[in-house]
Amino acid sequence: MSIDNPSDSDLQDFGQALGGEFRDRDIAALAALTPEQRAVQAKLRRELWFHINSVWEGQERTGVHPVDAGGFGAVAGLRDLLDALCVHVEDAQYAAGDAEGGWLVRVTAEAVE
Repeated sequence: MSIDNPSDSDLQDFGQALGGEFRDRDIAALAALTPEQRAVQAKLRRELWFHINSVWEGQERTGVHPVDAGGFGAVAGLRDLLDALCVHVEDAQYAAGDAEGGWLVRVTAEAVE
């Protein structure tokens, strides 16, 4: 992969590799959190995945698949990375014995000066 001019395939491969290489460290860090904090991580990671996926699906709605359109390698890589991050938190929740659906999380944002 050329870092200066990566192909779409390179970008997707990089996203997948990052997710795999980060797995053990991510799960260890998630294990140190409370069930409530893991639930927040799950919510935020899923929300970001849905945002990135909406970019992918927006292209699909044009009738031209993102792979065929070209230039969507970064989107594919981010989707794959975020999918891995979502799986990591689900694995950490399962390993910790967190009750499935045990925490309903509402995340709010406010302006900070």
